[in-house]
Amino acid sequence: MVVGVCRFVVAMPGNAGLKEKRNLLRPLLSGLRQEYHVSIGEVDLMDVPDRAAIGFALVGNDRRVINSAIDKIVARVETLAQVVLEEHDFEITSY
Repeated sequence: MVVGVCRFVVAMPGNAGLKEKRNLLRPLLSGLRQEYHVSIGEVDLMDVPDRAAIGFALVGNDRRVINSAIDKIVARVETLAQVVLEEHDFEITSY
């Protein structure tokens, strides 16, 4: 079993409040969840209106497939107009 986890931080320029942030994140997370079949959610910076830390996890049986999927998701986030990817970090572990 191979488990891949990733945490990334995005900036949301021009966001004025937490309600706006939630309204932006909800469809973004839902879309990534449906498109890539990952467990995903906001994991930190919950009280910061213009930034969000998001984490997701994947499970599979091939390290290369998990690595490729993480790369695709990060690349997808980089293309989104609503957010700016500031940083990301991932780890892949075999059990």
